[in-house]
Amino acid sequence: MFIRFRKTSRSLQCTLIETRRVDGKVRHEHIASLGSIEVPPSIAGRVAFWAELHQRLGRLSNRFSHEVHGKLIEQVHARIPMPTADEQRQLQKANAEADERFWSSLQHMNAAATENHKGLLAKTQRVISDSEASAKDAAANAERAKERIAKIERGEDVQGGLGAPVEAMLRKAGLTATDIQHVRNVAELTDEEFEKFLAVEPVMKAIERADRAMVRKLLRERRGGPPSADADPSPATT
Repeated sequence: MFIRFRKTSRSLQCTLIETRRVDGKVRHEHIASLGSIEVPPSIAGRVAFWAELHQRLGRLSNRFSHEVHGKLIEQVHARIPMPTADEQRQLQKANAEADERFWSSLQHMNAAATENHKGLLAKTQRVISDSEASAKDAAANAERAKERIAKIERGEDVQGGLGAPVEAMLRKAGLTATDIQHVRNVAELTDEEFEKFLAVEPVMKAIERADRAMVRKLLRERRGGPPSADADPSPATT
């Protein structure tokens, strides 16, 4: 028995071959594939290859003697060296460093997300408080407007109402013309459309997509890749 090696542009394949003589002629019989490894082989690739090789040869141990087994190991080792103890420690260290980078990045990401959500929660609470007060004022203004409508319909005289007091009040509150138009647009929404407008999930998904796009963009810039084709990572506002 012997090992046949077949090299391609990307890998080195190993096959166990048994030699037989049939009718006076030497025949080569394929016994089993013993795996393949990338070219050039990395330490991690060699560790994985040899672990699988020992298992495969173990399953075929009834086909050859211990002496043949040793010779097969020597043949493979000549082409694909078994990883040394130092190389295995080197791989362990590299994997541990990769694990540390991954978990540290995840820890920092989660910590940052926690702080961001705390800030968002505080801002949301302020917005809720301000919105409740504004809603109360708006309800009172709406009720007064209804009273004016009723008086006008009854033929009673009312004061004011000839200009645009609402817009003036909103501008005084700090809203721009764009803000005021947005309020008017929202007022035209149906109840169903308004519920969609208030939905949080689409906004959170947009923020998540923007975060991932920014990470890919930064990695491409560091690695010297082509300019990002991603859209502006800033999430669209409703």
